[in-house]
Amino acid sequence: MAAVTEYIKESYIELTQKVTWPTWRELQNSAVVVLVAAIIIALVIFGMDQVIHFVLDKLYSSLG
Repeated sequence: MAAVTEYIKESYIELTQKVTWPTWRELQNSAVVVLVAAIIIALVIFGMDQVIHFVLDKLYSSLG
């Protein structure tokens, strides 16, 4: 049990004294980067889906 208590104490000290937390401005910039990346990835996946849908429609219409 002493090891768990020591671990919690050390974790608290680490988080409050040794970790450098980002500023509000850095958080905002990171959020914008993540949002833009998510939109780009979503658009790429949407485009791939549309291309595959088009190809499969042509394939199925030529078979049936």
